[in-house]
Amino acid sequence: MGSLSWHLAWRYMRRHPERRTVALASVVSISGVALGVAALIIVMGVMEGLEGFISGSVTTAEAPLEIVPGSGGALFIPDSVLAVIGEVPGIASVSPYIEGEAIVRLPSRDLETGCRIRGIDPVTGIASSGLDSNLVYGEPRLLEADGFPCTVTGLYLAEDLYHPLGDTLIFFPPESFFTSRGFAIGRAVLAGAVETGLPVNDRALAYVPMELAARMFLPRGGCSGIAVGLEDGVSPEEAAELLGPVVPDSVRLRTWKEKNPSLAASMQLEKMGSFAAILLITLVATFNITGTIARSVVERRRDISILKAMGASSRLILSVFIWEGALVGLIGVSAGLALGLTGCWLVGGAGILTLPDVYSFHEHIPVSVVPASVAATCAASLLLSLASAAVPAFRAASLDPLRGLRG
Repeated sequence: MGSLSWHLAWRYMRRHPERRTVALASVVSISGVALGVAALIIVMGVMEGLEGFISGSVTTAEAPLEIVPGSGGALFIPDSVLAVIGEVPGIASVSPYIEGEAIVRLPSRDLETGCRIRGIDPVTGIASSGLDSNLVYGEPRLLEADGFPCTVTGLYLAEDLYHPLGDTLIFFPPESFFTSRGFAIGRAVLAGAVETGLPVNDRALAYVPMELAARMFLPRGGCSGIAVGLEDGVSPEEAAELLGPVVPDSVRLRTWKEKNPSLAASMQLEKMGSFAAILLITLVATFNITGTIARSVVERRRDISILKAMGASSRLILSVFIWEGALVGLIGVSAGLALGLTGCWLVGGAGILTLPDVYSFHEHIPVSVVPASVAATCAASLLLSLASAAVPAFRAASLDPLRGLRG
C-alpha cells in the first residue's frame, strides 16, 4: 500500500488531471516553500554572523567574562585565587585591569577630548587584549626602552588627535580637577592605534600600563576587575557557572552582555523580529499547500471514487494526499536549502552586499551558517507541509464514492 500511495501522489503532483501538463499549483507551492526556507536560512545566517561579529568586536576591547567587585570600589583578590581561577577548565587567561575615564590632551596641537583608559599588564596583557592582532599602525607596546609609559589608542581617538605617533599625551582623571592629593596626572607616548570593531570603542579607548592607571585611579591599590579569557567553544555563561564555586562571595561574575545590556537586547530583538517576519512568510507559503491539495482532491474526485469502488481503503486515500504534501515539502525544502546556502555564500563571500564605511576593517556582511539552525528550519518547514496537507487529505479519505462518480 505504501508503494502504491507514493506512486499515485507523485503522479498527482506532477500532472494536471485534464490538460496532462505540469501541475502549476504544485510548482507554485514548491516555489513558495523553497523561497521561505531559503529566506529563513539566509536571514538566520546573517543574524548569527552579525551577532558573532558584534560580540567579537566587543570582546576585543572587553573580556567576554569579567570578575568585578560586588559592591563597587576596588577589587582585591590574592594571587593564589587567581592561580586557581586560571586552572579551571575552559579558562584561557586571567588578567587584572584598571579602568576609568579621563581627559586626554595633546599639548603640541592644543587638542583635548574625552577617553576611557584601560590599564593592563604591559607584558601579558597585550596578547589577551588583542592589541597585537588589531593594530592598525605603530607598535603594540606600553613601555619605552627606558621604562616611560606608552599608550595604544582606538583608531578614531587617534584621528581626533591627528595621529600624533611618538608625541606625549597627558591624561587628566576627574579627581585631578578637584584635589591635588593622591591622584596623579598621567603621561604616555602614543605608540600605535587599534581598530576593535566598534566605533564607540575606537573613539574612546586608550590602553596604558597598569601602573600608570593605578596612579591615576586607584592609588590605594587593587584593580577595577579581572578579565577572563575563554577557550574556543566555551561561552561566557558556561564559564560563569564553572567559576561560581571558585571565586569569593564578595565578587560577582559579569558577562559582556550584562555589561552592555542595551546592545545585547537590541541584537536579540532584531534577531527575533527578522525571524518572526520571515517565519510568517514561510507559514503563508506552507498553507498554500492546503489550497493546492484541496484543489487536487476536487479535481480527482472521480479517481478517488473509482479507487474506493475497486476496494481501496480510506487509509490508502489518506496516505496518497499526505504523501503529496510530503513530496511538495521535501522538494521545496531541498530546493530552499540549496538556495539558502548559495545565498549565504553570495552575501558573505561574493561581496554583493557591503557594510557601511564605518566598518572599514570588515567590508562584507558576516554570515555564519549554524547546522543545527538550518536542520531545525528544514524540519519545521517539512512538518508544516505535512500539517497543511492533513485537512484536505482527511476530506479526500471521507469522500463518498457514489457522489464522486455522479459529480
